[in-house]
Amino acid sequence: MIATARRMVTVNIGAKLLSVAIASLLWIAIVGEQELATAIDVPVEYRNFPKSFEVSSGTVNRVNVLVRGPSGKMNDSFLKDVSVVVDLEGVRRPGDWTFNLDHRAIRVPAGLELDRVIPSQIRMRFEERFARDVPVQIRYAGNPMPGYRIARQELSPDHLRVIGPRSRVEQLQSIDTDPIDLNGVITESETRVSTFVNDPQLRVDGNSVVRVRLVMERIGPGLEQ
Repeated sequence: MIATARRMVTVNIGAKLLSVAIASLLWIAIVGEQELATAIDVPVEYRNFPKSFEVSSGTVNRVNVLVRGPSGKMNDSFLKDVSVVVDLEGVRRPGDWTFNLDHRAIRVPAGLELDRVIPSQIRMRFEERFARDVPVQIRYAGNPMPGYRIARQELSPDHLRVIGPRSRVEQLQSIDTDPIDLNGVITESETRVSTFVNDPQLRVDGNSVVRVRLVMERIGPGLEQ
């Protein structure tokens, strides 16, 4: 029995010693690898956005995520897989909704650990999606040429449909064009000009460019422009 045990130990002893040496080195590397922590900015993705609602409060686009892990995994190839996904499937009515940024929303690669996220919650206000035709207001850069005034102005279209949260759409009084330069205009002028909605939560449905036609006339001395 002793001889049998001796043979088991001595057979292929070189390969066995090599295996023990490799295992020992791996153990030392794993145990001795330093744990690090790093904070990264991660874009927020929104899933299952409700089609009948609009966000009137603005959205959080990026959050700061602190992760921990062995130094060998704290590099771009691992950290690029950290993601933040907020699921909006449960939004069924208008109002304020709070979403927790926990392990269900934040995914980290295997071997890394989520420590904390700033902010830890996102609150969003949802309103009914609403559309309304809003009048377009022409803006001018400077005054007409001396001795001239605007006799007629034509705008096409003179209204544009705006879409967004109901409360914001209802508050919008007009849409401004980009300023039209009157310098050198003494007869007729026709130009296509962009419009601007001064609310980031609203948008024009379709083309936001309008056509402006101006007819100038000469005025006599003492007449107001």
